[in-house]
Amino acid sequence: MEYLANLDKDFYIDILENSHNEVYVTNKEGKIIYVNPNSIRNYGLKPEDLIGKNNYDIWRGKWNPPVIQRCIEERRTIFAEQNYLITGKDITTIVTPIFDDESEIKYVLCIVQEAVKEYDISYKNINAEAFEKKQIRETKKKRKFKSEIIGYSYDFCKILVRMQRVAHSEVPVMILGESGTGKSLLAEYIHENSNRKDNPFIMINCAAIPETLLESELFGYAPYAFTGANPKGKTGLIEMADSGTLFLDEIGDLAPSLQAKLLDVLENKRFIPVGGNEIRSVDIRIITATNRKIENLVKEKKFREDLYWRINISTTTIPPLRDRRDDILPLLSFYLNKNNIKYGKKKDFSPNVIGILLEYPWPGNVRQLKNLVELLFIMASGNTIGVNHLPEFILDEIEEPQGINPNSYEYIIDSVKKSVIRDFYKKHPTSRELGVALGLSQTKANRLINQYCGDIINAD
Repeated sequence: MEYLANLDKDFYIDILENSHNEVYVTNKEGKIIYVNPNSIRNYGLKPEDLIGKNNYDIWRGKWNPPVIQRCIEERRTIFAEQNYLITGKDITTIVTPIFDDESEIKYVLCIVQEAVKEYDISYKNINAEAFEKKQIRETKKKRKFKSEIIGYSYDFCKILVRMQRVAHSEVPVMILGESGTGKSLLAEYIHENSNRKDNPFIMINCAAIPETLLESELFGYAPYAFTGANPKGKTGLIEMADSGTLFLDEIGDLAPSLQAKLLDVLENKRFIPVGGNEIRSVDIRIITATNRKIENLVKEKKFREDLYWRINISTTTIPPLRDRRDDILPLLSFYLNKNNIKYGKKKDFSPNVIGILLEYPWPGNVRQLKNLVELLFIMASGNTIGVNHLPEFILDEIEEPQGINPNSYEYIIDSVKKSVIRDFYKKHPTSRELGVALGLSQTKANRLINQYCGDIINAD
């Protein structure tokens, strides 16, 4: 084994750190000794978040089935197909015990990779027609996404548990939260867990329709109710939701005149279509949502207090995504997988991209994340979504490193930015060309050139 003496430490580090597979090492007590950067892609955790921690404490209840303890007990290599319960990813793991000179287990080595379902090259001779038919069969077998309620954080799971209990009752529910947090998804989740799940779920955004049209949309109208009206009349959303659930999004924007009519529906289960004189009975459950401080609207007399107390029986607030960061990785994995199925691809995020997205504050919440994932998916020509595919506003949020610790997350992120800018500047040596190539403004490109390419400029 003399050849090993000729290989320096940097060689081993380069191999381990750049391996596509995750390399994960513990001692026999379960203390994590080494993890390469692919831990970010698989779990959303940086190596420094794991090293030194106890394997059992970190992963308890998150893997099915656990394998490291079995490897230690049976003193042999274990081949396992696992599921990471947080993201739903299927993982192939090879766990190998490493023995010391006295045949005692010294380390446990885990080689981890996402289960391979498609190969770029295969020895199997499959003609194009047979392969296409196989792809169609596989696509049909894939799970349909019935709900996009994704969350693992304690606060969000607590909301889901509470809403499951409330769903079985008939009380109105008010959902509060910033725009994009998923209020409409939670409303549908409540409906799907209620006794009304087999009946209609009707949704309307009160802020998206002018007051003059909203009344007829909600309550419908009688034949010839007004000039231009349908001679057969129109069924309103309230009647369409009979026996089911009516979800009124942005309830804080509902006009005062309509608030009074809605209150009558809630209290007396009745309504009169616009231009009609016939009282119609209806059996609906009301769920409302708003991103406004509705208590202030009540104080300002812009929202009826009696209606407020009628719809505010059970209230829940969805926290913004920046306050439930444990949900970011599951959401990224969910929407990436959804786009893979939609477009028939097999793309993944690079570890550096996941690290950046985990730190991003997400002012647009889940809606912004969903749309960004699809944009990145489309912009990436290969199977890996890299840092160079991230839009400028994401990169602008990356904090500059405060120290010179080469192992720090900030230093790694800055190194990635520097590498990307320098590589592109060599091919596009003006701020205008660099800006076009990376989709940056010329001002931004010029600032980055001055920040990272000073030695190249001076050399010229």
